[in-house]
Amino acid sequence: MNTALRYREAGENKDLDALMATLAPDVVFHSPLSARAGFHGHDELRELFGVVFSMIGELRYHTDVGDERTHMLAATTTLGEHTMEESCLLRFDENGLINEITMFVRPLPALTRLMAALGPGLARAQGRRAVAALVGVAAGPLVFMTESGDKTLVPFVTARSRQ
Repeated sequence: MNTALRYREAGENKDLDALMATLAPDVVFHSPLSARAGFHGHDELRELFGVVFSMIGELRYHTDVGDERTHMLAATTTLGEHTMEESCLLRFDENGLINEITMFVRPLPALTRLMAALGPGLARAQGRRAVAALVGVAAGPLVFMTESGDKTLVPFVTARSRQ
């Protein structure tokens, strides 16, 4: 079984150990939240995926394209009441293990909800409760703005473009 398929199955089953077995020791994860928010190596990615698996609903991959060096996977999941689509670009090392993951998430309200949940979740996992509370409060206005815009502005702009 190829590594991309094993990664997919591990994600769908929220099997952290199986997912970690697909990753090279020096794996790098490029976050969809920030160009500066990256994760490196097994320890950081185990913590990241552990928190993510605890937050999301059922994950289902529906697209898998690529070759022995690179794959692009696309999946759908939920985060609370939000449906979230993710795409991840996987790059493989000479041993066939994933050495680089670049994640993309849409739509924007789901991405901001992810940020608002992930930051505090990671801080709590590290025993940093005060930081978790601060990050949660700081992300609140952004979540409010994107969700409000999605509910009020997008229907208005869409209706105007049809006129």
